[in-house]
Amino acid sequence: MPEQKRPEATALDAVLPTNPLAAISCWLGIFSLLLCGLGVVLGPIAIALGWWGLKKWKGQESVYGAKASAARAWIGIVSGALGTLLGIAVLTMLLTRS
Repeated sequence: MPEQKRPEATALDAVLPTNPLAAISCWLGIFSLLLCGLGVVLGPIAIALGWWGLKKWKGQESVYGAKASAARAWIGIVSGALGTLLGIAVLTMLLTRS
């Protein structure tokens, strides 16, 4: 199956995210790391949006937009997973402290 020809990158691709799911996943993943207690809530959302963003938007973006969106989605997935684990650890420590 031949690969679809993607449109050329424009200056707008560098400023506006072409895949909003990947961008939201990236930000939620980062916030799940920074806000440890909320990592349990924000992390799984970031993972789900990142995964969905990787699957849904293939072939609909320019060359630059596809690579930037994939990077944002992977950042969201990895940081969301780390934020979830960190949130679980923090909540466990808080609940078992006596």
